[in-house]
Amino acid sequence: MRNPNVRLAWNVLAALALLLFGPTVLGVGGSILGARFASLFFSEEYSEDSDYLSLSVKLMLENAELREMAAKSSLYRAMLHYTRMPDVTALVGRVLYRSEGLIRGDLVIDRGSDHGVYNGAVCTSSRGLVGIVTSVEASTSIVVPITSPAIHVSCITASTGSLGILGSDSGTRLRLDFVDSSSEPEIGELVLTSRFGGVYPEGIVVGEVDDIAEGERGLDISLSVTPAVDFERVNEVLILLSEDSVE
Repeated sequence: MRNPNVRLAWNVLAALALLLFGPTVLGVGGSILGARFASLFFSEEYSEDSDYLSLSVKLMLENAELREMAAKSSLYRAMLHYTRMPDVTALVGRVLYRSEGLIRGDLVIDRGSDHGVYNGAVCTSSRGLVGIVTSVEASTSIVVPITSPAIHVSCITASTGSLGILGSDSGTRLRLDFVDSSSEPEIGELVLTSRFGGVYPEGIVVGEVDDIAEGERGLDISLSVTPAVDFERVNEVLILLSEDSVE
């Protein structure tokens, strides 16, 4: 059996060693372990991943912006389809509000005389004819839609060439009156602006024939027309400006 005095001496020496060198050993060891642990989460590789993540988010935002611009570009191209005529330029205007609430009444747009807009300028959308400018301020204008009873447009059907005068009693229902019955129009035909009105450029889509009835005089027929434009959702218009007026 080992001498108790020797064991006691070893215990005292061990205690003194821990007292003298323990903090240093624990400090160095703790530093090494801490650095090793931190390297698992905060290494240069993790920093690179963070850069990749930031770049990915940035690219996603840029792609969303490009998609929005592409959608608007497509819309404007569709709107410009109706402006391929000589001596006419086009100006995009945003609808600020309606004079009689959200979906009815005249349209107030954010373009005015400062932008070259004038009374009588015709307005279209990507779907077809919207209306005509009747009042102009410096930075805003009022567009009266073709669904207003005050607007009358000379129109023609695309297939049978049936001529008439487009008007509206109320709401969004349109009617092509004074059509010669011998022209034999058909349901489903497109209705376009004609060259005989003198105000609206020829060939702008107005709507589609959905019903045919005998006219009030009994010598002609009246065509019910569904408008091509959804007037409850119009938020942008293309203002057609004569280059002579712009100059």
